[in-house]
Amino acid sequence: MGSAASTITNVITIAIVLLLAGLAYESYTHVVLNQNNPLSSFLNLTSTVLPANGTLLTTTAQVNTSQTSAQLDAYALSLINSDRQKYGLGNVTLSNEPSGQQHSDSMLVGDYFSHWDPYGMKPYMRYTLVGGKGAVQENIAFRESATCGIFGCTGNINVKQALQQMEYEMMYNDSACCNNGHRENILTPQHNQVSIGIAYNASSVYFTEDFINDYVSWSNYGINPSNDEMYAVGTLPGGYTLSSIQINYDQPAQNMTRAQLDNTSSYSSGTTVAGIVSSPLYYYSNIQTIVADQYSTNGNGFNVAFNMRSTISKNGPGEYTVDVWLNDSSGAGFVGSSYTIFVNGSGDVYVPGNV
Repeated sequence: MGSAASTITNVITIAIVLLLAGLAYESYTHVVLNQNNPLSSFLNLTSTVLPANGTLLTTTAQVNTSQTSAQLDAYALSLINSDRQKYGLGNVTLSNEPSGQQHSDSMLVGDYFSHWDPYGMKPYMRYTLVGGKGAVQENIAFRESATCGIFGCTGNINVKQALQQMEYEMMYNDSACCNNGHRENILTPQHNQVSIGIAYNASSVYFTEDFINDYVSWSNYGINPSNDEMYAVGTLPGGYTLSSIQINYDQPAQNMTRAQLDNTSSYSSGTTVAGIVSSPLYYYSNIQTIVADQYSTNGNGFNVAFNMRSTISKNGPGEYTVDVWLNDSSGAGFVGSSYTIFVNGSGDVYVPGNV
């Protein structure tokens, strides 16, 4: 038997981290905080999101805003870059895209923990929907600390301490749970940006690291929904070259319950179904080959156009993610950009309304 004090008051601390799929790159409930004017105590903030069916969902969440988002982002960034510097890697900078913050807000308000969101969207899908044009790979972590007694549970979690602990666990205690997936993501040399998400209340902190490869200066990137023609026209930094372009496919995203979300683990980047070639002289032996309508390179620039109608007809509705593979100056290949295209049951390209 424990003492009366221990029976009445139990301190529970839980730290959880979720695996990043090795080759992967992943409702939207975005609580808007005033980053320039710290607010003390707690505020009931209303968060809105447009689900896939277009119906407005409104949820009220109690969010601790005693520290500004900018301060916490800067602290988390310093932890990440300190870990990268220890292994001789360059710093990452903060991304302008809010994919990380949106996902942490969503998990806090929805009380779930997953790389997916309640609409069944993975990180790279969400990243496209907020305007991202790099390639994203996601780490998420969760920490909870509550004191529970006869009058219920209270919490007063130290957010900075929780962030430090989660970053340390992903770096140095990641093998047993996650095959070092988080650690490898933090230490991927090609990452040059990160979209950080930190959402918390009195007892819980959700931490998202959307690491990004962003190397292409795009002048034309996207699909024409009227004829399914995809355009990829951009310029690369010196020493980088276009390697290949491939298309991955996911089954149509479906709404997910909290129980389903909490039962997920790692995610993949879909099934590779097609590759783009510059001439009929070339082909892929194990996936569909698409001969580009335009495929030229000039110095660090490239101009590629190809039609996706045959691929969409073959695979049906779902999410099609175009991966642009690059080579660096050493010849190492990596995905330098991903762009998800959403196709409905009628075979038409559309933009989901849940952003």
